[in-house]
Amino acid sequence: MKVLWTIVIVIAVLIALLFAGAFFLPASFSVQRSAVIAAPVDAVYAKFATPRTWASWSAWTTRADSTLVYTYAGPDSGLGAIMRFTSKKMGNGELEIVEAVPDQSVGYDLRLTGSDMRIHGRIALEPASDGTKVTWHDSGSLGGNVMLRYLGPVLDKSLAAAYETSFQGLRRDLNAR
Repeated sequence: MKVLWTIVIVIAVLIALLFAGAFFLPASFSVQRSAVIAAPVDAVYAKFATPRTWASWSAWTTRADSTLVYTYAGPDSGLGAIMRFTSKKMGNGELEIVEAVPDQSVGYDLRLTGSDMRIHGRIALEPASDGTKVTWHDSGSLGGNVMLRYLGPVLDKSLAAAYETSFQGLRRDLNAR
């Protein structure tokens, strides 16, 4: 019986340390990567400003999750264009274009259903000698749940991989035209 109490106390202390440790982690995150896409700025801008095209080139496609379903609202492209998604693997949410400066930048807000975590994304475009330099930046608050702070360090690696997959998809999609 004494061994059982010792195990319970050790587990309780570990849980308390895990919870307390979360308070020392950042409550927000910021991830940024850049790549050059061998295509004109206007063609790259059109892909980012039109959420309906994301399913063909981004990392978030049915190839990554066969249960992913997209629906759209608002205009097809630019300010106010909305992409809603449901997915067993990635969860549910909504991406809305909140900034659209032709051939320069696209900004979006991403809201995940069931979470107070909010992501603001911005894609900056600039002409480069061999195409278009794309700088993709996501930042946001991890919300009121302090345990979500453990996601922060993981987000840099996972979003960086998703950006690279998306950059490759853009290259493939734009070269197929």
